[in-house]
Amino acid sequence: MNRLIIVGNGFDLAHGMKTSFNHFITDYYNNAIEEFCRDRTYSDKLLNIKHKQDYGNDLNYFSTSGFSELPKVLEDFKNHMSVDISINSDILRKINESIETKNWVDIEKEYFNLLGKSADSNQIDVGELNEEFDFLKNKLMTYLKKQQDDFSNDFDLSPLVNCFTQLIDYSEFSRVRAKTIVKPESLYFLNFNYTNTCEPYLVECKKKMTASINYIHGNLDGTKGAPIFGFGDEFDKKFLEFEDKDGNEYFKHIKSFDYSKNQNYSSLLSFIESDNFQVHIYGHSCGISDRTMLRSIFESEYCKSIKIFYHGSEEDNDFVERTYEIYRHFSNKGVMRRKVVSLELCEPMPQPKLESAKI
Repeated sequence: MNRLIIVGNGFDLAHGMKTSFNHFITDYYNNAIEEFCRDRTYSDKLLNIKHKQDYGNDLNYFSTSGFSELPKVLEDFKNHMSVDISINSDILRKINESIETKNWVDIEKEYFNLLGKSADSNQIDVGELNEEFDFLKNKLMTYLKKQQDDFSNDFDLSPLVNCFTQLIDYSEFSRVRAKTIVKPESLYFLNFNYTNTCEPYLVECKKKMTASINYIHGNLDGTKGAPIFGFGDEFDKKFLEFEDKDGNEYFKHIKSFDYSKNQNYSSLLSFIESDNFQVHIYGHSCGISDRTMLRSIFESEYCKSIKIFYHGSEEDNDFVERTYEIYRHFSNKGVMRRKVVSLELCEPMPQPKLESAKI
């Protein structure tokens, strides 16, 4: 039996990388403020900042310290210094609303929601929306490239490597009573991140067994495919309405069409159709932005179990929240209940520690 290892953004966050959408938007606003403080003006496709008076050296405060926390980056700046701030973008307004109400944001989901509104009315120009999303995508990739360049992977790899390569215990599987423990025949890392944080782990795992990695959404320098950023739930009822629209603007940032540009998705299908496999999940929310792909994996007849390496302690963790998201990917809920490994047989994802911290 093989093992499919799903790696999401929580994996990068656990290594101390600031790769969440909140981190990105905070950096975007801080850069805008710093440029405004330097040039006395700021303008891009989404945002404009103008001064109402000459502040002299007072602006130096912001150029040296700025603000680091959402959701009040711009609001705090506006309150401290009398400036006009104009958000000229539907998607940036929705991002702000999400952060203010939930303290987090899924940019891909917010984009799809606006795409649906565009299909319902003429209040949102889909062409303009796509241009705004392209702008954000380019900014995001530039930001993540800097995070990757500044990252030093001086971590003790062994705790996570031990999880990746652990033996398969058939007693974790529903309807299996025999005590059978086997070594995985191969590991297949399905990396949803654009960064290369997994690479040192892949090297170590290869010392123990056959292992490979698929950058399913591409990587930052494009060597594993151009970055794919968009929405991937073709089962959403709203998506069916796009097919009846004239033109192809509604499909521009739907992931399935980008998957056809390289062999990554075909490689995944070849793996999940080749032999029985067990799924491990590390730091991936399993949200609906990737529903089409995740449903193909989870509902495959070759998928025998889904094991969540949850965040938190045994007493306080996100295991149940992850099962809520996984539930949405199954059309047959009974199959879902048979495949998800129970909490008592799961374990927390080891939190990476720097080598210098080892005792």
